[in-house]
Amino acid sequence: MAEEFEDPRLAAVYDPLDPDRSDLDVYAAIAAELGARSVLDVGCGTGTFALMLAGRGLEVTGVDPAGASLAVARAKPGAERVRWIHGDARALPPMAADLAT
Repeated sequence: MAEEFEDPRLAAVYDPLDPDRSDLDVYAAIAAELGARSVLDVGCGTGTFALMLAGRGLEVTGVDPAGASLAVARAKPGAERVRWIHGDARALPPMAADLAT
């Protein structure tokens, strides 16, 4: 993991420096095409994609090893709809998901 993702000052400016996340629309369309109702977002970062999916009614778990990025994600509107896990994929409890990204 890159150290900059652990720095709260840098994590706070990640989203403002990349505000157009229309690149995520194709992945949301894939989730819809597959009929996914639950998604595991590995490396969720500041939670943009996880929150997009949760806003569409999907059950989402976001996992990321960068605590500073997760702090940003947890502070966003709608964050209570996502299950956030600090760690990498090895930190995941036993679970099932229709789709992992």
